[in-house]
Amino acid sequence: MEHTLLTATLTSLRPLGHLEKYSTTRSHLGIYLNVGLTARYMRPSGEPVKPRLFYALSKLIPKHPILSAIPVALETPNPYFVRLPETALDKAVTFVEEDASYSSLEWQEVLDKLLEQQHNQPFESQPTEAQPFWRICVIESKNAPEIFTLVFMFHHSLMDTKSALSLHQEIEGYMAQYTEGNRIDTVHSSSEALIPPLEELYTLPVSQEFIRSQETYNEPPPCRWTGAPQFIPVTTRFSSLWLPETLSKELVMQSKKERTSVTATLQTLMATSIFSVLPSTYTALQADCAVSLRKFLPKPVTPTTLGCYVGSLSTTYSREPSFKWDEARRTKSAIEHAMAQKGADMPVGYLARIPNQHHWILQKLGRKRMSAFELSNVGASGTRQGTSSFEIESMLFSQSASACSAAIKVSAVTGPDGRLALGFTWQEGAIDSDMVERIKELLGDEVQKLSMSR
Repeated sequence: MEHTLLTATLTSLRPLGHLEKYSTTRSHLGIYLNVGLTARYMRPSGEPVKPRLFYALSKLIPKHPILSAIPVALETPNPYFVRLPETALDKAVTFVEEDASYSSLEWQEVLDKLLEQQHNQPFESQPTEAQPFWRICVIESKNAPEIFTLVFMFHHSLMDTKSALSLHQEIEGYMAQYTEGNRIDTVHSSSEALIPPLEELYTLPVSQEFIRSQETYNEPPPCRWTGAPQFIPVTTRFSSLWLPETLSKELVMQSKKERTSVTATLQTLMATSIFSVLPSTYTALQADCAVSLRKFLPKPVTPTTLGCYVGSLSTTYSREPSFKWDEARRTKSAIEHAMAQKGADMPVGYLARIPNQHHWILQKLGRKRMSAFELSNVGASGTRQGTSSFEIESMLFSQSASACSAAIKVSAVTGPDGRLALGFTWQEGAIDSDMVERIKELLGDEVQKLSMSR
């Protein structure tokens, strides 16, 4: 087997949990590859990034054992983590120089193209050489020496996006602390044990009714749009939408005023926008919403722990002539009801009942998708303090498309500059690119309408 040479020389850590295994199964089959969280930094004009970033990583890799863990035996029903003894930073970090101006539309196109390339690049270990299941790409522009962009890509078995947000904040802090010293090229790993997986930390109960619903495939009715049926191979397409700070803040205020949440409002706006571009014969949509489960978890898990602790829920929408706040409130209630169950009857809990995830996922191919879109909103990353020489200004959340989930993935984060950024991902051939661009345009228009209606 491919992993034999590799594992013979590396320390075995622990078996993957069911959620972690779900991520490795999908990536091994080419169904879904990775996640990204990108930060745009302000810095003293032209000051080198590399020594500060390598210093930050020299602090973070020993601090977080999961950064040195790589999953192996991915082709088997029982993958497990092994420890890399050290990380060669020059192999984990790449630097790219672009000519585009940061304030131009051209820059957004450059970043979108780079992220699209990254999301089509899997994490793989060769039998004789292991690399981390994360990587960093730093983008700099000759036209803006006071700015750089740091792209952090990671395998979902290592962590969720809340973890990546925390890691970015730690990188920011350590980069600001750096004082000139010896160059660091190689970082030795922590010998600490990994934190147990989600399922060992917390019980995720599933009712008999929920089990039956998961075991039975009921094809969505013709009136419910879901894009093209599930197929491989997956080529990820990506496009971003950046809302101005004024519109982003207005969306927060309006949502609060209307007794709902930004996540619920965004999800409802997405449904409204998709209906607007579909033929009238489509009268229903299903949306999936990713939620963090870490607030239910005991120590050692904290808000800043690196690990994968996410669940999901689904909401169905009927065609309406326009956006309605009642629908946003209904969505918020659905999310609150699911969270009140504390992880019960979520698909993540059903994973423990699947004896062979490879077989389970492969049997989905050729079937219709269940959902039109999925929304993952990681929230706000804090506000700019203006006190640090190296400081995050804006953020963008992105992820791979998937062969076996919603036709469109929308990943949301609000940066320290107050701008809400949305990353749109879709599988080439599953949905037309022009349709996604039209949905993006309509979503922006809908947010503008809400700000004007106050």
